[in-house]
Amino acid sequence: MKSTPVLVKNQKSVMFALLVISLVAYLPIAFSATLGDEWNFIKSSLSDGEKASTVSDSLSHVNDARATYENSFKDAAIELDSESNLIIETAFDEIVSNHNSGDTEMASLNKQAIDKTIYKIAYLKVAQALDAKDSKSFSSWFTVLESKFSLSEKYPDLHHMAEEISSDPNEIDEYYDSLKSGLLDIFKLKTLEEPEEAIFALDEGDVKNAQKFAYEGYYYYRTLHPAIEEKLGAEKAAELLHEMDEIKEITMSNKSSEMMKEEIEHVLDEITLIIREYEGSDSSEIGLVLSGIKDRLNLVEIEYLDAVTNGQIVNQEEYDETVAFLTKASEIFDDNQDALMELSPSDAQTLGSNLIEMEQIISSKDSTSKISILVGKSLNNIANLESFAGGAVETDIFEYFDEIEYLLNEAKVNYRNGNAQLAFDQVSTAYLDNYEFVEGPLGEVDMELMSKIEIDMREDLRNMIKNNASPDEVDAQIDIILMDLASAKKVVPEFGTIAVMILVVSIISIVAITSKSRLSLRI
Repeated sequence: MKSTPVLVKNQKSVMFALLVISLVAYLPIAFSATLGDEWNFIKSSLSDGEKASTVSDSLSHVNDARATYENSFKDAAIELDSESNLIIETAFDEIVSNHNSGDTEMASLNKQAIDKTIYKIAYLKVAQALDAKDSKSFSSWFTVLESKFSLSEKYPDLHHMAEEISSDPNEIDEYYDSLKSGLLDIFKLKTLEEPEEAIFALDEGDVKNAQKFAYEGYYYYRTLHPAIEEKLGAEKAAELLHEMDEIKEITMSNKSSEMMKEEIEHVLDEITLIIREYEGSDSSEIGLVLSGIKDRLNLVEIEYLDAVTNGQIVNQEEYDETVAFLTKASEIFDDNQDALMELSPSDAQTLGSNLIEMEQIISSKDSTSKISILVGKSLNNIANLESFAGGAVETDIFEYFDEIEYLLNEAKVNYRNGNAQLAFDQVSTAYLDNYEFVEGPLGEVDMELMSKIEIDMREDLRNMIKNNASPDEVDAQIDIILMDLASAKKVVPEFGTIAVMILVVSIISIVAITSKSRLSLRI
């Protein structure tokens, strides 16, 4: 038997050694993959599927994403929120169908359902781990939220709390409330941010991006939904879910960009009121103004962090959104400057100067830290202004009834004259800026009538106008509402007046739907 040459033996040994080294080098990476990495793989695979040149390649990427979901997230979804699993499984099926039919744009929208619903699963698992004082599970699931929201950079306090818990499970008691509320605040801000970004997109005639933002907003809100339900009740939470879904429907319609924008603006007003109620914020006119500025400045800081590095724009979309949010914050400030000056001249002046300085920094692509500092200072100014605002003023509830009746009758005339958009605006104002203040007192004595008027006005009447019902049908619907309002007025006289927290100085409305609408404010 011939012996193997030494050279061949050595070559085999070297090759085997290299193979072992490569495996040793690879295995720790494979086994150290976090759930955040798994989420990112799903997102990347679905995006790669949209870019693939053949249907078979697209479906291969989708299958990879689905396998990762089933291995890493499905059991958790079934355990804590079976509806989330159904949404994700349905979205995967839809994406396969989309690729087979060549509808990549719809595949991209369905991707949002998967992507954002995984965040909800992660949040629920984080909350479950906190309840169980399970720091290992907490740290594992927290990586999804860390990866998505760049918590170490954008929300360092939350990142620090998570690190403390990972190091010492006993810290869970210390940070329990702050962590849960802090994470929910992210989803709350996203609930407000995405519809506004849809409005910005439509302002540029970009329906495709508006659709994306609308889908993102809806699925972001699903994480916040249980908290809204717990605090405000199932009916209010369902209303907010309906409003978020309505924004999706608006962007998927065949209407003009301008009409979509106007409709979403009205829906966003309704969403904002519910969010302010959830926050326990001052829902007076000046309270909404200050909250509107505050939210947009928070978004300016967050978006700018991703937009600019070393004086260069690295993400044009984030930069454009930074500019848009700052512009909106400045518009709100400018339109209400006189009222804010009445509260505190020094804080109002400083806030105005900060907004101007932020605009200069962003225009020159200067340091993100400068924006963070100015946002922090501005939030302090806003807090001071909020502390000066207040004072309960008694408002006769029948003023709201009168305003609703006036607006509905005006809507009749305008719709019959062919001005459907103005009629829609007037109905929205009747509900949002007036009936909202009647609901509480009326619900105390006749919940069924309160709900009937709400649905008849907010849903049925507005849908009739949006769907171009005949003027006779619209008139008949309004007449039904007016008759019910007359009945409502008879059962609430004992309330006489209702207290509405408003500023003790005059407030300048930003947008007036009609010159007659005395109780309307737009932010």
